[in-house]
Order: sequence, then structure tokens, then C-alpha cells
Amino acid sequence: MSTEVHRRRRRAPRGRGAAPHWLGRLPYLLVLCGVAGGLALCALDYFRKGSGLMSAALLLGALARLLLPESQLGLLAVRSRPIDCWTLVILGEMVAFVALSIPPMNKTGLVLAGAFGVLIACAMAVRGLKLLRARRRAGSS
Repeated sequence: MSTEVHRRRRRAPRGRGAAPHWLGRLPYLLVLCGVAGGLALCALDYFRKGSGLMSAALLLGALARLLLPESQLGLLAVRSRPIDCWTLVILGEMVAFVALSIPPMNKTGLVLAGAFGVLIACAMAVRGLKLLRARRRAGSS
């Protein structure tokens, strides 16, 4: 005859100034709702507005990942901070670039799309140079 002992899982005590548990999921939920809302707008034939909303949500997620501690990020904190930030920024800028480069486009949209493209190219070039420098330092050590 075996007896099962049920143990309750203990939780770490929270201090008086600690934030509620749901607050840690708020940045992730904002990004998720922004992308879902953007997809819904795209499905309703508001492609530019929907893509702009998705782009803004992704860039907001990158900013949250950059500024907030990991305990308040939920699923936005997947890898290291630089990789998460770079991934969200590049995805957000690519979505914005596509949204601004789809015709019909006025001259202002073309300039903005070109600026996003140059910004993405510069970010990728800087990242490549940092990787090359890091490999050379590791090889000479």
C-alpha cells in the first residue's frame, strides 16, 4: 500500500514593491496584439496600415527588449539581448520597407522606403564588421 504525498509548490516571496505577475507578460502581449491587429488590417485590404502597425509592434518589442529587465519580458527574451534586439529591429524595418515600397507610392514613400533600405544595409554592414573583428581577435589570441 503506497501513500502519495502531495506537496504544494512554493513560490518565492514577493516584496512590497514587486510588480504583479501579469505585468511581466505585458510587453510580449503588446507585440503579439500589434502583429495580430496588423495581420487583421492586411486581411481587410488595408495593407499599408496593417504593415505599419506590425512594424511598429516589432520595433516596440525591440525597444522593450533593450530597456526592460528579463524578468519583465516574458517570451520576448529568447536569446541574448543583442540577438533579440537585432532580430526584432531588422524584421520591423523589413516589414516597413515592404509596406512603403508597394505601389502606388508617392515621392515621400519612395524616400522613406529608400531610407529604410539604407538603414538595414548599414546595420548589416556594421554587424558583419563586428563579427570579422571578433573572429580576428579570437584567431590572434
